[in-house]
Amino acid sequence: MAKQQTKSASFLSQIIIYGLGQALNYGIGFILLPVYSRLMPEADYGRLEVLNRTMDIVALLFLTQYGIAYIRFYRDRTDEQYRRLVTSTCMYVVFLVAGLMTTVMCATSVPVSQALFQSPVYSNYIILGAVRYLMQMAFIVPFLYFQATEQPTKYIIISSASFTTTLALNIVLLYTMADKVAAVLWAGILGTGIFVLAVGGPVFWRSAKKLNWGISWQIVKFSWSFTFLGFMSFVMNSGDRLILNRYFGAAEVGVYSAGYKIAQVLSTFVFSPTIRAWTAKMVDVLRQPEGVRFLARLTTYALLLYSVLGLIVSVYSREIVSVMMDRRYFACYTIIPIVILAYAADGIQMFMDSGFYYTKKTYLKMWHGFSTAFCLVLYFLLIPRYGMMGAAWATVAAYAFFVTLTWYLSNRVLPAPYEFGKMAKILLAAVVVYLINYALESYEYSHFLPVRTAAQLAYPWLYLIVVIIIKAPLIWLYAAALHRLHVLEPEDKARLLEFVDGLRSRFTPNSSALPPVMPSGID
Repeated sequence: MAKQQTKSASFLSQIIIYGLGQALNYGIGFILLPVYSRLMPEADYGRLEVLNRTMDIVALLFLTQYGIAYIRFYRDRTDEQYRRLVTSTCMYVVFLVAGLMTTVMCATSVPVSQALFQSPVYSNYIILGAVRYLMQMAFIVPFLYFQATEQPTKYIIISSASFTTTLALNIVLLYTMADKVAAVLWAGILGTGIFVLAVGGPVFWRSAKKLNWGISWQIVKFSWSFTFLGFMSFVMNSGDRLILNRYFGAAEVGVYSAGYKIAQVLSTFVFSPTIRAWTAKMVDVLRQPEGVRFLARLTTYALLLYSVLGLIVSVYSREIVSVMMDRRYFACYTIIPIVILAYAADGIQMFMDSGFYYTKKTYLKMWHGFSTAFCLVLYFLLIPRYGMMGAAWATVAAYAFFVTLTWYLSNRVLPAPYEFGKMAKILLAAVVVYLINYALESYEYSHFLPVRTAAQLAYPWLYLIVVIIIKAPLIWLYAAALHRLHVLEPEDKARLLEFVDGLRSRFTPNSSALPPVMPSGID
């Protein structure tokens, strides 16, 4: 196995680097949204989303959270031979399971197409989606190897190369192929396949190249409940689109998915990189006396950053959609603030999950069958009546229940002093400020719609700039509210200032200041 870096990057540096990596990985779909909205009818984009969600459930049912399992066992011991065995064993298991599922999907492509799209003519999409799934699963362990070994620089290099390659393939194939759905699927197959060979090959060669049954059995005991959790996760993250497709059709799914993807980007850029960095250090940090205190503060800091960015995107959601998307997708802006609120709860529960993974008591997550049942009830109550707005609000309620149950269960195995008072202030202040924005937009529609429409048509960019300036005080109002509510205590501000000074030193020539450290003091 390649020798690891002699000194790992600081925790905050890893968050920043993983954030860039997540931005690149998620950025393919996000950056291509304007291309999709102009080249793909809403129905085609809806079919692509239904297929993506279907492949998600296959991945979640059989390989869900396998990356966390790999990192957890890799970091469990410092013995190099053990780590090499963990790497090769996980690569074998993932490829064998994914290969089996790909074979099943290809063999049943016609009935699956009939079930999803009420027609057998889309069976080729099922086959292409299954092959893309195999490539993506085969890349899991090689890609996460650099996270497990705390090599964020290599991680970002691979992310950048993968992003560039797949993005280029998407653009070329979308413009040259008549079948736009097939173009996106082929881009995923080719783009990921290149890196399975280029990165997965060397990682496997450095590993023990053996399948260790003892390690396999330990991982099975650790992750057996993930099969059921995969279904639960699918219902909460993707089930709404399948039910929406059944009652309102692929076009409604396309519009809803566009807004959902814009809203979800914040969780990908804030929570996901923080969790990636935290996963690599979780065991070491939680073994320390102040480890749970660090976890609690990390949760508050992540939520604060997410809420600030979430409010900005929510306030300007109408303008973001008008610039990014074709007018056929404009209605998707209405669900963006709602989905952002839902993913605030999802982000909090990501940190609370630490108790299950650290203690290896992942079986407790089986209790989330209640979350799944609650979510399904909400979907069938709200979606048939209210369409995509019902789906969005069902997601909010489901995640609120989800995070509450997660805290209760996790607190039984790893009590942590989460700062619920601060988190409530952060979210409530953001909601109040957004409601002010909503009231102002409603008043504008009621009294100035002809003027607004004329200004948009005559001077679209000038109108956009004016609206951005007019809404800017709402963001400052939120900052003032947080200050007034004492969300950041003096010691928090001191640590943040220390971090900013350290960060500034990296861009100041001949500075002797120390590099930035995590505000909590645990590096």
